[in-house]
Amino acid sequence: MNIPLVSIALCTYNGEKYLRQQLDSIVNQTYPNLEIVVVDDVSSDNTIEILNEYALKHTKFRIIRNELNLGYVKNFEKAIGLCNGEYISLSDQDDIWSLDKIQLLKDNIGANAMIYHDSEFIDQTDRPMNKRMSDVLNMYEGNSSLPFLFYNCVSGHSALFKRSLSKNLFPFPGKFYHDWWMAFVATENGGLKYLDQTLVLYRQHSTSNTDILNIKARPKKTKKGIVKEIKPDWLAYCIIKTKTEADYINQLLSCFDSEGFVISRMRLFFLLLKNYKLIFYLKKKNGLSKLNYIRKMCFS
Repeated sequence: MNIPLVSIALCTYNGEKYLRQQLDSIVNQTYPNLEIVVVDDVSSDNTIEILNEYALKHTKFRIIRNELNLGYVKNFEKAIGLCNGEYISLSDQDDIWSLDKIQLLKDNIGANAMIYHDSEFIDQTDRPMNKRMSDVLNMYEGNSSLPFLFYNCVSGHSALFKRSLSKNLFPFPGKFYHDWWMAFVATENGGLKYLDQTLVLYRQHSTSNTDILNIKARPKKTKKGIVKEIKPDWLAYCIIKTKTEADYINQLLSCFDSEGFVISRMRLFFLLLKNYKLIFYLKKKNGLSKLNYIRKMCFS
């Protein structure tokens, strides 16, 4: 039987503490045709030794070590570029996968460019935090990029996409999360599918790159005139790739000056109202609460 190759792009950096658990969940996947492309970003701990240990036992591994530290966004870009599979799945170094994760994603992607799933949060000691990603955000599927102008519900570790999507992804915008970028691009280049199953134990700890549950200390104040939910420089990147929303995004950008301060609050308010059901789809709020939220965004 012709079973398509699935590439797992795993990026590592000083990940020795949790790496073995993740690798065990990857090498024991039920899907039979895998390659595991590991790009290490100049780790200084025992990460490379652990990877080499697994590579000696499993021929599926290819290990590449960067000469210079790229940072995790550009490191994932490099790893994806090295993948040979018809499908590509991303992996962090500190999660734990369900053993049927790849098989289920491959079986359900259909004609879509990308598919993703729900995840359950665990802490640094493997204890459940009694919360899933879908408890924090509404999970979107479809062909509109508008839900990803301000927010993101797609974690990189949950995504599997067709290799053909890669030509539209590069280069990654280095200032922003790669999975947010991938979700935005996927909606307009084949569509995004959501699989309502929890297939990863998603670890939250003080050194995580993302902080979905807000467990890290954060500055409490936002500069007056800045709308923290809207990042004009992100919107400028989105214009580069959008096929359908360039005019609308340009109208949003016209409400801000070059430093990101709002210069036209009323115009921004009505622009957000125009597409609020999609733009704020990911927010766990009812319709009335979303309208009030927009008011506060624009005028508080």
